[in-house]
Amino acid sequence: MNEIQIEQSPYVIIDKNQNLKRYGQYSGGILTKLMGSTNSLIFSEKLILSEDPPNLVLNGLHVWFENGKIHSNERESVINNFDDIDYCIQIKPDLVKEFDSARFSAHYPHIVRFLTTSCLYLDGEYKIDHLEFVSGEILNRPVGIGHDNGIILGDRLVIDEGRLIFYDCILIGREENQQIKQTYEHFLTIPLEFLSSLILLGNENF
Repeated sequence: MNEIQIEQSPYVIIDKNQNLKRYGQYSGGILTKLMGSTNSLIFSEKLILSEDPPNLVLNGLHVWFENGKIHSNERESVINNFDDIDYCIQIKPDLVKEFDSARFSAHYPHIVRFLTTSCLYLDGEYKIDHLEFVSGEILNRPVGIGHDNGIILGDRLVIDEGRLIFYDCILIGREENQQIKQTYEHFLTIPLEFLSSLILLGNENF
């Protein structure tokens, strides 16, 4: 019996599991998830993926963990080893439009904003848990990374009795057939155990 081939979304630029690479230049909302335990993410608006020489060039916000501390900075990167990349996707324009239309005003008085990118929770060799200190608050720009390497990009987050409630969020993850899927949800409630890390993107990057 011939194996059924499932067509990957055209918004997937690199997918390590599918050995997929779509060479070219891209613009818009782009998210790159790197391999390894550092939970490294790169948010960028432009990207060049070339076959000869084999490299990925992108300029954007890098967020990663090192020795239990979170770091973030804006820089250009050239990645030559594609095995370092779990996946790289262009966020669908209609999802970006819906996300932007649902955002709270930056002047909304009851939202907690951090000046620098901060880690609220980390589950691994190093443990971080600051959730108790922000329980019940409305938190701005949350990003959750799942143990399955799925990502939640939210506009707001409320922590209520151990539940994580994301509002107006883009979900990125793999389906059972390992295809990468991205969807939009007005709100999402998940248990903390789902996440390997939870961060808030700081105002220094926006």
